[in-house]
Amino acid sequence: MKYPVFLLSVMFACVAPTTRAAWYWPFGNDEDSPDAKPRLHRLLENANDLIEQAEDAALDGDAEKALELYNSALTNLVDVAAKNPDRAEKPEFAPLRNKIAATSAAIDSIRFAQVNRNIRAVAVTDTTELQRKYDEEQARKKGLKKPEPKKPAAKTPEEKPAVRERERPAPSTPAPETAAEKPAPAASAPVKKPAPAKPVEVAGLDARVQTALNEIQAKDYAAADLLLADLEKARPNDLNVLILRAAAQNGLKYHLAARRTLEKAMRAHPKHYLPYYNLAYLMFKIEGEGAASARQYYELGRTLGGPQDARLERRFK
Repeated sequence: MKYPVFLLSVMFACVAPTTRAAWYWPFGNDEDSPDAKPRLHRLLENANDLIEQAEDAALDGDAEKALELYNSALTNLVDVAAKNPDRAEKPEFAPLRNKIAATSAAIDSIRFAQVNRNIRAVAVTDTTELQRKYDEEQARKKGLKKPEPKKPAAKTPEEKPAVRERERPAPSTPAPETAAEKPAPAASAPVKKPAPAKPVEVAGLDARVQTALNEIQAKDYAAADLLLADLEKARPNDLNVLILRAAAQNGLKYHLAARRTLEKAMRAHPKHYLPYYNLAYLMFKIEGEGAASARQYYELGRTLGGPQDARLERRFK
């Protein structure tokens, strides 16, 4: 009869340290006693419920609702600590302190993602301008001596050649006929050379990227994907366009298409962490993939200088 007792004591000795590390349980207190202090798991019930709702909202893409719920949970946790000052710094309340830190990190992570999204949207102008200059440089290398984007800066130089063209036929024809012919070239010359077309396209591209971003935020994924498909043809390797299109495809539940789009972004921008992070989140939605694949992409993104994503790391556990 002693062997089972010994076995139970060994099991308790092995389990007790891990139990204390993960969850404090005051064995000496009687919860039904009027003098007993409420156990921590009772005090954390409301906060735990709010945190679960916040995590669900974040996974659904509703960042504002997630922030609201996380802030409510954080307020609840801080109140629990404030109402129990004699226990707040003891080992009993270690899970509470950990939850406060984790909830604060989740709030910071969502806010960082929002700021990063706004930065990417604002940076589209600079990116397309650099792309335009790159296209001009490539055109020169291929032997195109007069790339169109350079001409719209000054309109007066374009008018002078038009005047010269009108003056050239004057010596070979009588004065009355030249006077009659002059209006025709004047009307046709600007039509043949619409030099400002390129800059208008660039500005239009930026506006359409912002429109696509607004449609994704409004969950109109079909309209966003249709617009971004055209934008991808105009800028096949633009990081912002590719990531936004993957977001639209994900919203439409086209997870494999979103994966192909993000892999294209990864190949075009192998040193940028954003495609890797987005692929990590996407792995949880693709059948046959999961935490192991997501962790690989996340760790690759971290090696490229990506920030810590506490919400993603929690999903690995």
